[in-house]
Amino acid sequence: MLALLVYAACPSQPRAQTNARPGEAAIVSLGGRLYDNHWLMLARQPPSRWQPLFPTKIRITPSATWRCVSCHGWDYRGADGHLGEISSNPVFKSLAGTLGQDPKKLVTILESGSHSAITAPMPPELLVAVAKFLSYGQHDMADLVDGDGKAIGDPLRGKDIFQGTCERCHDADGKAPIYGESGDKSSLGWIARNRPEQAVHKIRNGIPQADMLSLRFLDMNSLAALLAYLQTLDPAS
Repeated sequence: MLALLVYAACPSQPRAQTNARPGEAAIVSLGGRLYDNHWLMLARQPPSRWQPLFPTKIRITPSATWRCVSCHGWDYRGADGHLGEISSNPVFKSLAGTLGQDPKKLVTILESGSHSAITAPMPPELLVAVAKFLSYGQHDMADLVDGDGKAIGDPLRGKDIFQGTCERCHDADGKAPIYGESGDKSSLGWIARNRPEQAVHKIRNGIPQADMLSLRFLDMNSLAALLAYLQTLDPAS
């Protein structure tokens, strides 16, 4: 379900050299990509063995058990959120308690206990990025979808956002080839309808090691509108 693959992206364009330091939103989005897959971000292979605390009855590749998202979910609520559909195991812990916490305190937690083997490859500055993401980079899916996972935004407004921001890489029908999570179809419409939590996380934070924009600059109303439009694409899938 959460096996590691890589998203396709637009061809890389030449970039001007700059000494500008990343802003806070860029750091938070970096933390979100590390939460998604820090192994890929660091160009390192995760352990091939099963993560000892991860429940063994869940169908997932052993290497994927070493990703943050595998235990805490795309909605950050663990078993209290969408991961509760597959298991109520206590390892699937909600991250709601990290909201508003001092990032320095969160770094200490990330470096200790059961997390230490997972976060060991991350240098201090990347641990800070994850901590900042946890402290003030999460979002509440209840602001974006109803109880059935249907986006509550205005799809016409979302169409304008899609055409101005997403269409060049993903094509007008949202079906440009992508290589996503295990089980994904190459259809933004399918992903937005069937895996809205995953879609929103990647929209806001970008894709590890891919040239995809982080749309964290969108407010929640605009994000809900974009998700609503994406859910209209490829309705037959």
